[in-house]
Amino acid sequence: MPEEEPLTGGNTTVVVRVGATVRRPVGPWTPAVHDLLNHLTAVGFAGSPQVLGIDDADREILEFVPGDVGRLTEAEPLPAWFRTPESCWSIGRWIRDFQSAQAGLVVDPAKPWRRAEGTALGPDDVIVHHDVSPYNTVRRPDGSLVVLDWDFARPGDPIEDLAWAAWRWVPLMTGRRWHAEYGVGADEDVRRRQERNLAGLLDGYGPSKRQRRALADAIARQMSGHAADLDDMARSDPVFARLVDLDYARAARRDAEWWVHADLARSSLLAR
Repeated sequence: MPEEEPLTGGNTTVVVRVGATVRRPVGPWTPAVHDLLNHLTAVGFAGSPQVLGIDDADREILEFVPGDVGRLTEAEPLPAWFRTPESCWSIGRWIRDFQSAQAGLVVDPAKPWRRAEGTALGPDDVIVHHDVSPYNTVRRPDGSLVVLDWDFARPGDPIEDLAWAAWRWVPLMTGRRWHAEYGVGADEDVRRRQERNLAGLLDGYGPSKRQRRALADAIARQMSGHAADLDDMARSDPVFARLVDLDYARAARRDAEWWVHADLARSSLLAR
């Protein structure tokens, strides 16, 4: 077997590359996630990794996807393309295409999802990725996108992935720590970037009028809900306890408090 090469960037799992494959730990949710990924592959959706099986160490085997990753650290800021309205348009279209590709998906209610019991899809539900973020996104050499890390996928409202992407891609954040991670220049007009990126995201996704009107509240729910999820998982998992200690939950709550009062939350972009 080729040598294992640790891959950087993950906060919660140990991921290694082995040749043209990636190996990741499995959980009780893995069978449901693999059903989803196998369906996406079968219908020709190219924006998710292909499942190749389970190895002898009880790790899932996925294809390795080459390309640029939207890493987010102060030492290695977000690559320039990932900061643009074009990138936000592309991820909005990715979310729309991902939801459309779920047509005909059969969900086994006996198979649990992470953070949710096994359940059938409601009439207006889709499977929501729940972490469509730059750090989980690979831009292939041809410009197409693949989103990784499907552990938290589960049924939900289609607007949830759009709201999360608005938070993480536009981005809709407060405080200066994210400026270094997202490569904000000293003289940059942050509000202008947010307006242009949010417009790109919405154009790429094509929300209904109802979704536009609901999006501001949905964004706030993603922020506060993420904070609550981190606190809950931290009670039993030291990995998430570390994230709470690193201020991730408090930062999400600060973002939610800022967002509900932000002018952009009431802009004409969300009222068309």
